[in-house]
Amino acid sequence: MVRQFSQRPIEPELLDRILESARHAPSAGFSQGFDFVVLDKPDLVSRFWEITDDPAFLNPPDFAATAPTVIVLPLANKAAYLERYSRPDKVAFGLMDEARWPVKFWETDTAMAIMLVLLAATDLDVGALYFGITHGEADILREVGVPEGHKLLGVIGLGHRASDEVVDLTRFKERRRQFDDMVHRNGW
Repeated sequence: MVRQFSQRPIEPELLDRILESARHAPSAGFSQGFDFVVLDKPDLVSRFWEITDDPAFLNPPDFAATAPTVIVLPLANKAAYLERYSRPDKVAFGLMDEARWPVKFWETDTAMAIMLVLLAATDLDVGALYFGITHGEADILREVGVPEGHKLLGVIGLGHRASDEVVDLTRFKERRRQFDDMVHRNGW
């Protein structure tokens, strides 16, 4: 995750390549119940930060100078899955009722689409940051016109990495779980 961004805008074609990756995410029943609201105009990005700045944890005064230049709001749409599983080819599964879903795939599939966006950004040498907001969620969703029933699953910040941003992955080496502690072959 990149924490310091230059304020050079992301080229529209590059941004579209990153977002295109999400269309190929797994999707239960091919429901494709995820959407992305992309804020890439400076005034809308500034408005996002203004609305979501938590009074208990205010962003520093110079925050805008190193913040992502693009904000992506990934949204899960439960209704798309319930509708898809009420169709004749899926009705036998009984999943037109939310309580019957063993896993909320509208959230799982959206999370997979988020990961594809983060990986595509990294592959294309674009800085990416995934974070949650603690203030102003309903206000920002209303302001950008998100319909009722869509659930925000965090926020993706994208932008060109600041020239002085240093990403030192070795700092995680000691804290990262060992492979053999995490992978259990043929049983626990």
